[in-house]
Amino acid sequence: MRHAVAMVVVSAGAMVVEIVAARMLAPLVGMTVFSWTAVIATVLAGLSAGHWIGGIVADREPARLGARLFQMLIATAVLTTTPILLVAPVHAGAETLGLGWMAATVTVAGVCFTMPSLLAGAVTPVLTAAAVAGAPGRTGLVIGRMFALGAAGAILGTMLAGFVLLQWVGSIGSLAVVAAAEALVAALFLRDLRVPVVGALVVAGVLAGSGAPLLAAPYCRVESRYYCLDLVDTTAWAGFPSRGMFLDGWVQSVEPTDGTDRLAIEAHAFLDAWARRSHGPDDAWRAFFIGGGGYSLPTRWVARWPQVEAVVAEIDPAVTAFAAEIGFRQASGRIRVRDEDARSVLRRDAARYDLVFSDAFSGHTMPAHLVTVEFHRLVRDRLEPGGVYAINAYDWARDPRFLAAMLRSLRQVFVEVTVWRSDTGPVRPGRRTPYILLASQGALDPAPVTEAGGGRSWTVRPAPPATADAPVLTDDYAPVDRLTLR
Repeated sequence: MRHAVAMVVVSAGAMVVEIVAARMLAPLVGMTVFSWTAVIATVLAGLSAGHWIGGIVADREPARLGARLFQMLIATAVLTTTPILLVAPVHAGAETLGLGWMAATVTVAGVCFTMPSLLAGAVTPVLTAAAVAGAPGRTGLVIGRMFALGAAGAILGTMLAGFVLLQWVGSIGSLAVVAAAEALVAALFLRDLRVPVVGALVVAGVLAGSGAPLLAAPYCRVESRYYCLDLVDTTAWAGFPSRGMFLDGWVQSVEPTDGTDRLAIEAHAFLDAWARRSHGPDDAWRAFFIGGGGYSLPTRWVARWPQVEAVVAEIDPAVTAFAAEIGFRQASGRIRVRDEDARSVLRRDAARYDLVFSDAFSGHTMPAHLVTVEFHRLVRDRLEPGGVYAINAYDWARDPRFLAAMLRSLRQVFVEVTVWRSDTGPVRPGRRTPYILLASQGALDPAPVTEAGGGRSWTVRPAPPATADAPVLTDDYAPVDRLTLR
């Protein structure tokens, strides 16, 4: 029975570590297909190497399997929480070495999460060998049962991590819970030790130590089911006294603290200036926002235009709650929030809008299902005649492949598509810069758009040279990560 319990707990713990790994990397490298690939490959490599090593251990001293299991489970519990200390400095070191985004992601995942996975993988063949030794006449049944219990544990761990642990105790707490569970399971093998009292003291020490990570600084201020949320000082970044909503390594929204209503983020400032130019003070119009963030534009627009109505599709209700908590979002009866994916909202709701603004760019990329031709057609069908579809997109200043693919894809659906950029727009580390795309079935005014007060100015830019050969992004094929991450 104890072997079965240990198999379930260790397998569940390995899956919790895998999901937490992706969560812990997100504020540093974003949540992308590439980051998930690096994490899954790392955990599988660790488990595979561990299985091999565990098989060797199981053959060496069959009579001492119980004692070996105790030692291995204790070591697994101790190493499970080490990523809490390693992730940030390893990522900082990778950046200092200039490894690049992909190499840095693989490095952080490999250095921080290989050993916890390797030890968890080493335990399972030893557990299976011990279970077989206890029922020598039923080898096939025991092996099959242990494999089934391992799979069941993996399912349990996946569900616990996603639906319970990350929601209630966060990344640090999740690893602490796994470490404590592994230490408790190790106690099942105390009777196999020569000096069980010493083993009991070791278990007690590891249990006490597994709670130590909970005393560390929180990994982020709010850890939701989707994001790591924080509030940061953006004065130096924005160029004026301000605070910013930090979402998975990306400043998602900035609000001034000097009493002005300045907008730091390029796409927000551009669209606000464009709306001022396009709509008179008494105009009645409707806007749909894909992504809420700090609610910078809808909050300003309902205050400025008495007849404006806004619908915001923000998939994570924690983002909306956090924006209100930090004072960014102001409640208004003319701002309706939908806590679900924008594509689902637009598909079910036949309402039409004068403007649809896609502000779903966060971290280092965009959700693939929000950049395809099929989605663009859905947006087109929800626009009023002459309505405008605006997209906030970051790409490389040189050879912007994602921008080119977006432009070509939009041209499959809309009559007119323009690319806007400011000469004074920021260029991020790695030479990434903000672009704004406008698409419409009607004519778009190409005159420069200037910020209120004569600040920044945005002009229409020519299409990137690679646009003609860029891939058309579809639901079947949308290699967003390949195009944006280098």
